[in-house]
Amino acid sequence: MSEAESRIEAPDDAYGSLNHLDFGTPKVTWAVRQASRMLPPRRRRLLAIAAAIQISLGVLDLLGIALVGLVVAVAVSGIGYASIPEWAQSALDALGLGGLTISQLSVLIAGAAVLVLVLKSVASAFMTRKIMRFLAGAQASLSEDLARRFLSRPLAEVQRWTTSEAIYALGQGVNSATVALLGSSIIVLAELFLFGIVGITLLVYDPIITIAAVLFFAIVVFFLQRAIGTWAARHAAVIKDTSIETLNAVSEALSTYRETTVLDRRDLYVDRYSRVVQRYARSSASTAFLTEVPKYVLEIALYVGVVALAVGLFLTEDWATAATTAAIFLTAGSRVVPSLLRMQGAVITVRNAAVMAQPTFYLYDTLYGKESATDQPEVARNQADQRLRQRIERMHSLARDRYPGFEPTVQVSAATLQFEDAQAPVLNKITFTLEPGQSLALVGSTGAGKSTLADVILGVRALDSGDVTIGGKAPRDAIATWPGGVAYVPQSVAIVDGSVRQNVALGIPSEYIDDDLVREALARAHLDDFLDREREGINTRIGERGFKLSGGQRQRLGIARALYSRPKLLILDEATSALDSETEQAIISTMSELEGEVTTITIAHRLATVKAADHVLYLSAGCIQAQGTFSEVRLQSSDFDRQASILGL
Repeated sequence: MSEAESRIEAPDDAYGSLNHLDFGTPKVTWAVRQASRMLPPRRRRLLAIAAAIQISLGVLDLLGIALVGLVVAVAVSGIGYASIPEWAQSALDALGLGGLTISQLSVLIAGAAVLVLVLKSVASAFMTRKIMRFLAGAQASLSEDLARRFLSRPLAEVQRWTTSEAIYALGQGVNSATVALLGSSIIVLAELFLFGIVGITLLVYDPIITIAAVLFFAIVVFFLQRAIGTWAARHAAVIKDTSIETLNAVSEALSTYRETTVLDRRDLYVDRYSRVVQRYARSSASTAFLTEVPKYVLEIALYVGVVALAVGLFLTEDWATAATTAAIFLTAGSRVVPSLLRMQGAVITVRNAAVMAQPTFYLYDTLYGKESATDQPEVARNQADQRLRQRIERMHSLARDRYPGFEPTVQVSAATLQFEDAQAPVLNKITFTLEPGQSLALVGSTGAGKSTLADVILGVRALDSGDVTIGGKAPRDAIATWPGGVAYVPQSVAIVDGSVRQNVALGIPSEYIDDDLVREALARAHLDDFLDREREGINTRIGERGFKLSGGQRQRLGIARALYSRPKLLILDEATSALDSETEQAIISTMSELEGEVTTITIAHRLATVKAADHVLYLSAGCIQAQGTFSEVRLQSSDFDRQASILGL
């Protein structure tokens, strides 16, 4: 295993931010193999075919150079300095052009040379565009598949990534691995092929001059690469890191705006953002400059080389031979030097992309392991729209029919879970059964394991041992079988930038939203009166993070979101914590209305909201300390009884 490979393997304990991981500077060949492995086999084959076509176009350059040499040889013979060389005469006879005049031959061959060289440039540009568009499609497909797999992973794995890291790995990192890395690698291969065939041909024509020219440009390119290669990789790493840091700074500043305003610390975030963007800007400018440096260096090298070649030839050879040889090598140089520029720029891009794609390689290895990409996701996407419509129609149909066959019995047996590096289990052999239509309250002090137990029931965390079933199925299987039949209301409701309608029907495309279900959910959450006062009703835009809503209205919007699918199992995590007393009572009344119709699990610190629950579990240090009705738990737990007494219950 290479050094780069050992760096990128995901450690088993890589929880939290990935900033502590040192990806290092990977070997380019390894990075290209990694990027290629992420493409499905069919895409790899198509890319290989396109690359072969692009590379083979170098033959046209060789033909154009030969035609330029031929036209010079013919023209020189026409002005009486020498006869047409034997190799040129043989070529003309083979083409059936031996009977034409010198003028006719010169015009015809010159036109053919220009046509071939222009054709090569046009064909190369066309193929480059096709390859880049192909890789852009591969980027979109890969990003989509990574996002699907990433969002299907357990909560503990998702939380290893910060929001900014995930956005980068799924976006810019995928672009670096596909369009930048693979696209530029094909350019490098095409230019190397051109150098090879032109070099071999010139070597046969004049070995001494060819070897001297190759050594001259090889020395120039070697020192050029040594001078800027490490510098470019270092700036690429800075661009990668600052891209993530910029997202972090903006995200933190927006999410803590009220706190930073009150504490008068907004300028600190501005200063932090300023330092990051300045580093990003300097590295971006340096990278742009480094991309241009080879152009100027190689142009100078070409001028020096051509002058040296011409002087040497006209001092040592006859005029006709010198002119023909100079024309051939000058034409070759005019094609090879731009090719060197393209290759030098592509090499810089490849090295930069290999660094910038590291988070994506890490994410891919985490999600796929040693498995390679398959064509299946791509095949599935060909019918994505139809599948999406059918899925949403099925979900709405199940909601209207109230999930036939779904009996939301919740069974938890010896559920045990311990977090990494924790001293004790957060859940320790939790066992209970909740029958359909019943209500369960989870109570206890902070850190008792209530939210973790809810996560286990929802299937977003995996147990170390024990078992959880909903309707006789594992949580994720139950959710997949009866989509919408299980719903969740978090303590902190995430608001998307859009309308009330879009927030209630979270994730469903606008054209598929059922407005009747939206209005019913809003009415049950007691938000309909507020919307009636708004001119646009359910189409009222509420802004990112819901800045147009009060805390209580955001919480009720979260409840409406859960009720949109008419669930048969509803889990509420401190869902009334941001509500005023009057609205809280209205929500409690709504929950009472659902009694017998919906199975509910409520996490609450405010005991008034769970007094009427059928069952109460009092958790302490991950264990069930008491269970039963509200009154029974008071008798079993002195701590719970004391809390209830303080609240006058």
